[in-house]
Amino acid sequence: MSRGAPLRAAIHRLTEAVQLLTPARDVCQMVVEEARRLTSASRAGLCLFTVERDMLDYVAVAGENALDIVGLRIKVADSLSEPVIKTGQPLLLDRRTPLETGDLFAPLEAGNAAYKPAPRWTSSEAQSGPRSAAVVPVMSAGRTIGTLSALNKVDSTSGLSPFPAFDQEDIDNLALLTEFVSLSQKVETTARTAYEQGRELTVLYQATQTVSSSLSVQKVMEEVLEAICAHLEHHSAVFFLLNDDHTHLFIAAERGLSSSESEVQLSVDSGIHAQALQSGQPMLIEDTDACEDFVDISERTRALSVMYAPIRSREESHGLLIVTSFQRNAYHSDDLKLLSAAALQAGIAIENAWLYEDAQHQAEEANALYELSQHVNESLQVENVLNFVADSTLELLKADKFALLLRDPKTDRLVPQITRNLDPVLAFGTEGHAIGEGIGGWVFEWQTPQAIADVSADRRNQSAPIHQAGVASTLCVPMHVGEEVIGVIHAMSEHRRLFTVSEMGLLYTIANQSAVAVANALLFEQTREQSQEMKTYFKRVANAIGKALTHGNLPQILADISLELMRGDRCTIYQCEAETLKLVASSQCRATAMPDTKMGLGAGLAGWVAKRGQNLTIVELERDARAEIHGWIKKENLSSYLGIPIKSGRRTVGVLEVYTHEPREFSKEEVNLLASFTRRVRVADQLDLLLKEVDLEKEDYAGTE
Repeated sequence: MSRGAPLRAAIHRLTEAVQLLTPARDVCQMVVEEARRLTSASRAGLCLFTVERDMLDYVAVAGENALDIVGLRIKVADSLSEPVIKTGQPLLLDRRTPLETGDLFAPLEAGNAAYKPAPRWTSSEAQSGPRSAAVVPVMSAGRTIGTLSALNKVDSTSGLSPFPAFDQEDIDNLALLTEFVSLSQKVETTARTAYEQGRELTVLYQATQTVSSSLSVQKVMEEVLEAICAHLEHHSAVFFLLNDDHTHLFIAAERGLSSSESEVQLSVDSGIHAQALQSGQPMLIEDTDACEDFVDISERTRALSVMYAPIRSREESHGLLIVTSFQRNAYHSDDLKLLSAAALQAGIAIENAWLYEDAQHQAEEANALYELSQHVNESLQVENVLNFVADSTLELLKADKFALLLRDPKTDRLVPQITRNLDPVLAFGTEGHAIGEGIGGWVFEWQTPQAIADVSADRRNQSAPIHQAGVASTLCVPMHVGEEVIGVIHAMSEHRRLFTVSEMGLLYTIANQSAVAVANALLFEQTREQSQEMKTYFKRVANAIGKALTHGNLPQILADISLELMRGDRCTIYQCEAETLKLVASSQCRATAMPDTKMGLGAGLAGWVAKRGQNLTIVELERDARAEIHGWIKKENLSSYLGIPIKSGRRTVGVLEVYTHEPREFSKEEVNLLASFTRRVRVADQLDLLLKEVDLEKEDYAGTE
C-alpha cells in the first residue's frame, strides 16, 4: 500500500480530533502514535520546553517502554534534540553514526571527557541497541517549543539491510504531524481563553446586575459570593471588611466556614493578606506551605492555595475578597484576574450601598432624634420618658438589649431604672453597681463612652459581670446634664458585634437629649412629692401653731417637723439675742449629749450661719474646723450638717440646724424646701414674738426690783 494513504488517514483523524476540541495532551498522544505508525519506528516521542527553556518534558510517548518514559525531564544539552533546537532544522541519523544515534530517551553524558565513541556494532549488539533516529522541531508562532522524534525503524522494503534508516519522507511526515501539535495547543488556548473570558463576563455581568439592582451592602456581598463560588473551585470564599479603626479585618459574608471560623479577625499589620490590602494588588499563593506569612482562617484543614483580591473604590481599600482551596496549585492567573474583577465591582457596589444606607440612616436618625426630643421634652412623666428612650435606642441601633442606670445620691450607686430583654438583677445585682465598678461604673466615673465587642474578655466586666445575663457586646455612654453625669445607657447585643463610631455618636446624642428630660422628669416627680409632703406638713404646722399659741411650744414643734421633713437625725433651733445665740428647741437630742445652749455670734456652726445670714451644708463635719467647738457632735458621731438662717426681713433672728449620722450631701432642692418651710410658717415672726416676750419679762423683773 502506498505510504500516502496512511498519511491521509492520520491527517483525517487528527483534524477531526482538533475540530472536536480534544484536549491538547490527548492530541499530542495521537500525534506520537501516528508518527510511530507512519515511520515504522519502534518508539516515537514528543518533548516540550519547560518554562525556563533549559529542560525538556516528555509529554507523549508511543512504543517501547512508553510508560517508563512519559513524564521524564532532561536537560536540553544532554539530549539528541539539542542540535535541532539550536538550528531549527530536522536531524536524520542512522546506524553508521552510532554516537549520534544513541537512545533518544537515554540522555548522553554531555561534557564527560572520558566518553569515547562506541565501536561498530556487532550483529548481536545491533539486535538490542538503537539503530536510527529522525528528529524534527515543533514550531509555534515562529518559535521552537519542542521536538518530535522517531527512533529505530523496524521494517525494510529494500532488502539491502536488516536495520533500515529513516529517510527524508519520514522527516516530512513528522514535520507535518508537528503542525497538529501547535494547532491543538492554539485551539486549546483559544478555547480556554474564550471559556475564561465567558466565565469572567458571566461573573462580571452578575456582579454588575447586583450593583445596579441592589443598594444593600449585605445583598451585594452575598450575590458576588454566589457568582464566584459558581465559577471557581473553592473550599471557602470570604468577604473581609475593614473595621472603623482600620486595625482589623472582620468577616462580613462567607461561604464554607464554620460558626467559630466566621468570628475570625485578621490584623492589617501582619501576614500576606496585609500586603495585598496595603498594595492594592491581587495576590496568588499556589502553595501556602511555602509562604511563611500566610494566616489561615480554617480550623479544620489547612488551606493549600489561596487568592487575595482587594476590595477598592476610588483608590480606597475597603477590605479583601479571599478564596481558598485544600489543593495545591488550584488556581492560575486567570482565576486571580476573575476574582480581582469581581472584587472591583463589589467595591464600587459596596461604596454605593454605603452612601445610600448612610443617607437613609441619617434621615431616619434625624427624624427619630427629632421625635425623641419632642416626646421627652413634652413629658414630665419619668416612666414615659424612659420607655421612649429605650424604644428609640433599640430601634436606631438595632440592639438586642437595653439598660438605663441612674446614680442614686443616697447610696452613690448606679441603679437600673429601665431595662429591655434583660434581667436587671442578673446583670446588675439587687443594689446596682458602685461608681467605678463594672463597665457602666467605669464609663460613669471617667465620663468616656466605650464600645466593647467581647464583654466577657474585658477586665472591667470582671468586677460586675454583665455577660452572665446574655450580653456579648455593649455600647455604653454617660448621661450628661451640663457638667454633671447622672447615669449611663447600655445598648447591648446577644452576639459579638463591632459597634461603629457613628453608632457611638448616635447613642451619645440620645443620652444627652434624654439626660435633661430624665433629670427634669425626676425633679418634677420629686418636687411633686415634696409638694404633697409640704401640704401635709403645712396642715400639721397650722394645727401646731394653734396649739403653740396655747402651750408656748411652737419652736419644739417646728424642730420636730423640720427633722421629719429633711429625714435627719438631730435638729436644733437657735434664737439670736444681740451678740448671742440661745437654744430654744431641739429634736431627738439625748440628755447625755445635749447641744450647746448658748454661743457667741460667729462662733461654731450656728454662729457662722447667723452672722453671715447664709445657708451652710457640710458633708463631713469631722473635717470642718467650725464644728470643733461642738463637743456633743463627736459624742453623737454626727457626719453631715445643714444650717438655715431664719430671717425677719433682712435681719437674721435665728438658725435652724439639721444633722445626720450618715454622710449626706443636701441638694439645692432640699435646702430651698427647708428655707421655704421656715418662711411659710412664719418662724421668724414667732421668734421675734418670743424675743419680745423675753424682753418684757426682763423689764417686769427690773421694775419689781
